[in-house]
Amino acid sequence: MIQILVILVCLVAIIVEFFSVLWGWIILALSAAFLLITLLGVKQKKWQYIPELSEAANQMLQKFGHYYAMPFAGRDFSASASTIMFAGAAIAIIGLFKGFWWGIGIGIINWFLMGLVARAFNPTNFLVDPLEQMAHEEIIKWITEKQKSKMRNI
Repeated sequence: MIQILVILVCLVAIIVEFFSVLWGWIILALSAAFLLITLLGVKQKKWQYIPELSEAANQMLQKFGHYYAMPFAGRDFSASASTIMFAGAAIAIIGLFKGFWWGIGIGIINWFLMGLVARAFNPTNFLVDPLEQMAHEEIIKWITEKQKSKMRNI
């Protein structure tokens, strides 16, 4: 749901960029700020240590516990950050045609910042470290087993 709203806001920002290079970036920055504030909020929670999991899996759970608690929301927010990345690139290109050279720097900052936010919301798309991949699989297996045991007790 949030991604649909972000797509609409990004489309508005791109259209506005044709008329005002500054306001196009301001609209996009407000969307990015919303995602950053949301990420900071979900990162505040400290997840309890789970003795059944390895140390690496517990560290992964501390880093990305919000994703494991709400994977669909994590994917939605991650996709929203990716949308803002690409909208920023489009706005930077439009700004170049209007002579707004600062847009290149702003676009680069936006690209890297939203890339980090996208990874922070949904680590599964960006797992390249084999240790993190194993820890992720261990957490998923533990969650699946926990859900199966709850279903058996019903």
